[in-house]
Amino acid sequence: MKTGEGLSNKETKSICRNDVCMVGEKQRIRMGRNVKNVIHLSAVGLLLLISWVSGEMSILPLHIVDVLSLLAVFLGYPIYIKAARSLIKGKIGVPIFVTIAEIASVGIGEYLAAGTVVFIILAGTYLEDFILDKTRGAIKKLVEMMPVTARVLKDGGELEIDVNEVEINDVVLVKPGEKIPVDGKVVSGYSAVDQSPITGESMPVDKSPGKPVFAGAFNQSGVLKIITDKTAENTTLSRMIHLVEEAQEKKAPIQNIADRFTAYFLPAILVLSGAVYIFSGSLVRAVTILLVACPCALALSVPIAVVGAIGNAGRRGILIKGGAFVERLQNADAVVFDKTGTLTYGKPEVTDIISFNNSKPEDVLETAAIAEIFSEHSIAKAILDRADKAGIKPPEPERFEITMGRGVVARHRGQTIHVGTIKLMEWKKIAIADKHLEILNDLENKGATVLMVARDNKLIGMIAVRDVVKEGLSDEIIALNSQGIKRIAMLSGDNRVVSEAVAGSLGIKEVASGLLPEEKVSYIKQMKKDGYTVVMIGDGVNDAPALASADVGMAMGTAGTDVAIEAADIALLGDDISKARYTISLSRKAFQKMKLNIVFAVIWNIIGLSLTSMGHLTPILGAVFQEAGCISVVINSSLLLFYREKPGK
Repeated sequence: MKTGEGLSNKETKSICRNDVCMVGEKQRIRMGRNVKNVIHLSAVGLLLLISWVSGEMSILPLHIVDVLSLLAVFLGYPIYIKAARSLIKGKIGVPIFVTIAEIASVGIGEYLAAGTVVFIILAGTYLEDFILDKTRGAIKKLVEMMPVTARVLKDGGELEIDVNEVEINDVVLVKPGEKIPVDGKVVSGYSAVDQSPITGESMPVDKSPGKPVFAGAFNQSGVLKIITDKTAENTTLSRMIHLVEEAQEKKAPIQNIADRFTAYFLPAILVLSGAVYIFSGSLVRAVTILLVACPCALALSVPIAVVGAIGNAGRRGILIKGGAFVERLQNADAVVFDKTGTLTYGKPEVTDIISFNNSKPEDVLETAAIAEIFSEHSIAKAILDRADKAGIKPPEPERFEITMGRGVVARHRGQTIHVGTIKLMEWKKIAIADKHLEILNDLENKGATVLMVARDNKLIGMIAVRDVVKEGLSDEIIALNSQGIKRIAMLSGDNRVVSEAVAGSLGIKEVASGLLPEEKVSYIKQMKKDGYTVVMIGDGVNDAPALASADVGMAMGTAGTDVAIEAADIALLGDDISKARYTISLSRKAFQKMKLNIVFAVIWNIIGLSLTSMGHLTPILGAVFQEAGCISVVINSSLLLFYREKPGK
């Protein structure tokens, strides 16, 4: 079987050891349940149809017709079981309303009406389940992305095994057109990989040796050999599936309000039903009150909107860990960014090469690369990366020495090379002209770290290195302001000059630099005391305390980073910061749906109760009226799956 094909029964059992299988098993259980629901509903409908036709045409004796109707009522046992469980737990819900109404209907001899109510309630419930399963389709799609087998290279050959049997450090072969079965790093080969389902990146990403890859991504063009660094149950995709499923079960705080309202609603409706009977003398009308008043729409108003929002976000590489964060995020009016790894790429790059004294830029770069070839410093690696991109292959120096805090000294072909800070030049008494000092100061004021390059005690140039700001961020900052975010700040452990340079380039006016992790926490707590609902956006690893202290913590670029996914309330897979803005917009839309659903459910009940009190609704019409409200709420919320942010927002 090829990687990513369907599952046999044997294979299904074999992958049931991880979260992917658990969620996949839930999907299969739901499918089976939907089939049973159709059969169950058909049986109730058939009994009622025979009962009604026989009664209208006098085909069967009246007592047989009543028995058929009572059988239909009996088939409403799922409702009665739920009602009993709710009573045991001390919870008041829709099943209790229906059960009381059924008992009352049978008590007054309205057997056909009672059976019809069962049919309508079951039909509405099953339809809601079906739509809810469709809403949860984001999880199903994630499960389907997970390959079943992997091609492992062992003992000089290829061995196709269950993906769960792949161990850390196993080398996996992935051919063009196949899904990648593991998280790991490329050790051999070049290809373009579509990892949009994992990170949300719209374009395929070029992969080469050393680059990370994720299970579930699609290998487009080349053959890749990948060394595994996570087992199947711990891949980024597995974590996504588990978190999305878990999040959809969590309640938003507004749901608790709806639940409390339902608990007080039943006694009030029982009193109203009794009052209607006393003043009208009609048991039928009193029973209809109970049917119309079932708070089904109210009970569904929040959870299905949460599921829709989380499903929408999950398809875009955004993991929201529960309805509580949807509700908190819609109130956000302050956003705090970490600098390194969030607003910048988190690694130094050469940005400027300046040559002096008749030297050429490429000569300055090669000279610096020779001196830095043995250095492990991140700045040295930035210089060597730039040299490699320029096609420069620096030879090894005959002698190499690190001077701590200053730079390096090397000897090559009889020449002495100095690469380092101005302190190194001053220490070695290398002359620096005033015009060169002006260039140095200008670069440092822009947030760069500047290395001076000298050969045989003569300055030949400078190389500026800095952590580069990600593209397009200034537009995103402007967009956040237009979303009603009143306060945008950047917190950094870096020095003031570098921090202010980065913030200034993005139009962020509030900057705090040189902060320790606990100082970032204090800063955020003070913002909350000032009355702001704070969103913290960081890289999710070294910012875990700040993420936890904010009202909502968002971790960016978390694909493959377990700590980041655990630390955040919302995990943004990939480095696209526009996802943060989209998530805020989505949460506001979802909360609008929740409030609209609650208002609609209450108004719908008021209308239904008014019509019933005036005698305009029969028990059957009352049940139809009540279920129409439920279905309307479900459909309204499920539209969140198709929500897209309008251009310009």
